[in-house]
This record gives sequence, C-alpha cells and structure tokens, in this order.
Amino acid sequence: MNRNELNTVKNVIELLNNLPKRDNLNVDDVLKELDDMRRDTILKQHKENYKVWQAKDGRWKTKLPDGSKYGKLVAKATLENLENFIVDYYKAMCEEQETLQAIYPKFIEYKYLSSDKGTANKMQWVWNTYYKDSSIVKLELSKMTVGKLSDWLLNLVAERKLSKKKYVEAKGLLNQLYDYCIRHDMVQINLPRQIGMPSKNVFFEPKEKPEEEIIYSSDTKCEVIKEALAQFEKTKNTAYLAICLNFNLGLRVGELVALRESDIDGDIIHIRRSEVKDYAKDENGKIVRNGYKVADTKTKAGIRNLILTPDAKKYIKMALDENKANGRSDEDYIFVSSSGERMHEYAVNNVLRRCNGVRNEKDRFIISGKPSGNHAIRKTCISELHDSQLLPDRMISDFAGHKDISTTQKYYIHSVTSLTEKADIFEKVFKPKAV
Repeated sequence: MNRNELNTVKNVIELLNNLPKRDNLNVDDVLKELDDMRRDTILKQHKENYKVWQAKDGRWKTKLPDGSKYGKLVAKATLENLENFIVDYYKAMCEEQETLQAIYPKFIEYKYLSSDKGTANKMQWVWNTYYKDSSIVKLELSKMTVGKLSDWLLNLVAERKLSKKKYVEAKGLLNQLYDYCIRHDMVQINLPRQIGMPSKNVFFEPKEKPEEEIIYSSDTKCEVIKEALAQFEKTKNTAYLAICLNFNLGLRVGELVALRESDIDGDIIHIRRSEVKDYAKDENGKIVRNGYKVADTKTKAGIRNLILTPDAKKYIKMALDENKANGRSDEDYIFVSSSGERMHEYAVNNVLRRCNGVRNEKDRFIISGKPSGNHAIRKTCISELHDSQLLPDRMISDFAGHKDISTTQKYYIHSVTSLTEKADIFEKVFKPKAV
C-alpha cells in the first residue's frame, strides 16, 4: 500500500467515525465528503505557509512552492478559482513524488543537512553515475517490486561491468532512498533490502593499477621534489612547498592546506582541522557548492601529533618567509595564495600535476604511468614507514590518522622497494650457499 492509499484509508475511517447518522447514506456521499476533507486540509496547510490576498485589481493571489526561495506567484479572477488551482497543484505534486526521480532532490537535500558532506557528495556521484535518467527511477513506487529492482541491478552489473564493491555502493543508495520513503509514509516496505547478494560470479574484477602508478618510488619522489623546488624559485607559489612538506607528513590534502603556524610546537605539529567543501541553498532552494571552509577533523583518529623532520621545518620556514616578504597573511595559515587568502586543496593538486605531467598540444598536463594527486604522496609516506620495519603497525596507523589498523594495511601500504632492490634481495635469499 503506497502513501496515497494509506492516507485515503485513514481519511475514510475518520470520515465514517465523524459522519452524522443519517438515512440513505451512499458511496457517492462518502467520496464527496472525503474529497471535501482533503480539499480543506490542503487549503489549511497552504495558508499556514503562504498568504492568500485580493490585489487592488480585484484578482486573488498567492504563492506556491516551486523550489525557489520565495515561491511562484499565482493570480486568479475569483477566490474559488484560486483555491481550485491550489488544490490541483498540491495533488499533482503528491502524484509526482511517487517516483524515485521526483523524491531524490528532497532526499539529497536531507542528506546534506543531516550527514557528513563527504557522504552526501558520494551519494550525489552514485546517483549521477548509475541512476539519473534511468528507467527504474521513473517507475511509480506503487508498481515497484523486488523482482524489478533485482533485475535492474543485475543488468546494471552486466552493462557497467561492476565489481562487488561498486554494486554495494550503487545498491546502498537505493536502500537509503527507500529508508527515506518509509520515514515519510510513501512506502511501507524497503524493497531493496529484500534483495540478497548475487553470486560472486556475476561481478567483474576491478582493474588494478601497477605499483608505479599508486605510489612514488625513491627516484620519482626525488624528481617531483626537485621540480617543485625549481618551480617555487621561479613562481614563488608556496603550493610547491606544500608538496615538498607533505612528503614528510603524509597528510590528507585538506589537512595540509589547513595547517597554521600556531599548530607548531617545537618539533611537533598538531593536526586538528581540515578544509571541507561548503554547501548552501541557492535562490531556487537547491543545495549547491558554496566554496570551502575549515572544520575540525571528522574523526577522533584524525586528531594527532606528528614529528617535524629537519626538511619539514625547512619547507615551512620557506613558506612563512615568502608570506612575510610579500605581505601575505590570512590569520596564521602557512600556505597562502598570491591574493593573500588561505590556499585551497585544488591549488596543491594543480601544481602537483604540473610536477608530474607533460604538456600536450592543448597545453594540458597528461600523467601517464605515474602516481597522480596528493593521495599518492600520502600512500607513499605510509608505505615508506611500513617498509622501514622500524615502527609497529599501530604507530603507522596513528601517523595516518586511521582508527582501524586494517584500513591502513588494506588500502595504504604498498611496496616502495624498486625492482633493482628486489632483484638484489632475491639474489641474496636464493643464492646457493657454498658447499
């Protein structure tokens, strides 16, 4: 039973309980009174949110919700005509909400307001990638079945060659959409959660990148740092120094650009905050990007103290000296742009691509066969600590800002040993001993 049917039953029960006892009561009478009740309810609720008035020209006016900040202005010759229009408008809105496509905008708005913005961003990506404009989201909820949802998901796996991880990601959004529908009395049963996990044989194995495209080798690391320092001397852009510094700290890029001079305490730097994307409602009531802001780290594990190596201290001093020499200051942030504002994460990733890539005919930087993005620097640092065998896994996980050691082990640790070094090790291990 969908939301409209459920509400109809409730209204019928209420009507029957309150109808005066009279002779010759028939179905048409009940339906008319039910419709009148629904009409009165709609008009009452509308007038609680919007004014209804008669203008100087004699026309009756009001505003109706259309997703904008102030609503849509409507004018009719008589009050009756206006009220009829209001009732029909809300009835149509209710009917439109009976598809996932119509429900999704309100759902994602709720997610941006109630959950971590990164989570909401991921849901938005999943929707745009798998669901937007698909047949399943246009189907009326009242006509949806477990079988239809299951068939659609299996076809999605086959067409998009999804791994098990991507399937869980796609279906997870569907689960939460139905959770939202249940909370708002649109459906009674979460159909997607009735679907079992398909056989592992239907999934596709994700294509794994070679190690040289995930982390920096000793040689490529030195090349990037050398190029970054050269570019800094040429441009005085401290984003290049941020790259060099992060090969010593292994920070998330948001943590890197949120560093302040006041975070430094001798040989220690305190990691307490991170840059995150900010969101706000536009004039149409839609949630949109609204720049960046600095917030506390999203987990307790993210709060940590790291050792500053001599090189790290050197890069920080170079950045602060450059800021002072050019009169750049935004509170006490270490990395400040040429405009005098705190540097954003995209500035660091942009210059890193320049250090890594080569220009093509369109003056774009193409990275092939190399790591790309700050995350590769972070993985490199963590992998180097692990390969050193000088620290226990728990300390490496603390360095990374991970709560769960398994996260560090599964996703961040790769071998930084070169093929030449591996060859030497293998030769030593497998070389026959002299008889």
